Amino acid sequence: MTNQLPPILVTFDADVLMAGRTQVWQEYAKVGTCYIPEVVYDEIDYLTGRAVEQAQEQVAREFMRFFAESGWIVTDAQETHRALEPSIKNQSKQAMLVVATAQCVYGLATEHPDALIVFVSNTQPLLKRMASVGAGNLCGITGAMLLNWARKRERPPQVTQQLQSLMRTLAERNSTVRERSKIKDVAVSETAASTSRLTGMRGGSELQSGTSVTKSSKTAAGGSRSSGAKPKKPPRNQEESRDTMPAVYRMKRITAPKKRGGGFISVTINFLGAVFFFIVAVGILWRVFDVRGFRRTFVPALPSPVREFVKSIDPK
Repeated sequence: MTNQLPPILVTFDADVLMAGRTQVWQEYAKVGTCYIPEVVYDEIDYLTGRAVEQAQEQVAREFMRFFAESGWIVTDAQETHRALEPSIKNQSKQAMLVVATAQCVYGLATEHPDALIVFVSNTQPLLKRMASVGAGNLCGITGAMLLNWARKRERPPQVTQQLQSLMRTLAERNSTVRERSKIKDVAVSETAASTSRLTGMRGGSELQSGTSVTKSSKTAAGGSRSSGAKPKKPPRNQEESRDTMPAVYRMKRITAPKKRGGGFISVTINFLGAVFFFIVAVGILWRVFDVRGFRRTFVPALPSPVREFVKSIDPK
């Protein structure tokens, strides 16, 4: 839509409005939406009761009546610029009004970058000051130019030039925005596609994993139903060395306590065997050396089975 004209906002200083009448003000409204700086509105309202000349007071009252039903807008926008700063500190009331009006118009242009702001003033120094700001959507004309534009539909040359420049700027801006939007959409699409591919891969692997788990579960369930018992672990080879056994298993093998009953029986058997072999040894010595004094001393003390055994060996 490069051929579509941007909105046109018309704003005024106090001198232009005070030089017109109701019919002229109505003509102004045909060009575009009309805005009045708040300082200009306050000045005209002040003149309704305190004007030096009676004619100014009548015009001010007429404008206030017109404004109540006109649909015009009062704006309190304000933006400072180096070209709009006051030249001296102590200024007159009229000079302060001019500076405040200029700052309000520049603020309106800043608030509406997509619209053409047409500032109407009959003061050439003020128009030059506004032009030095260098805003791309701001131009200044006189009250006579505005009235001719409204009646004959002929735009002033400066307005046409500024309007064409603004349209080119807006077209370039929109083109840049569209390019950035396309690049962003492509990036978002590629990201979404890669995300969907990764999600699909993960979903497939999870599905395969779930299928394999289901199959293994079914197989295990079938095996348990057919055998009726859990599979036992294969027995450990007895010839397997201790080094190959698990550490926990070796510790249990080494530190396992012996049973009390088995140890007592083993000690008793060993003791009786030792006693038996000792008696046999004594009998043999007895038979060899035939010590009668030793026999006479110890034989009676021996148990009867042992004495019989000794007598059988030695019939003497």
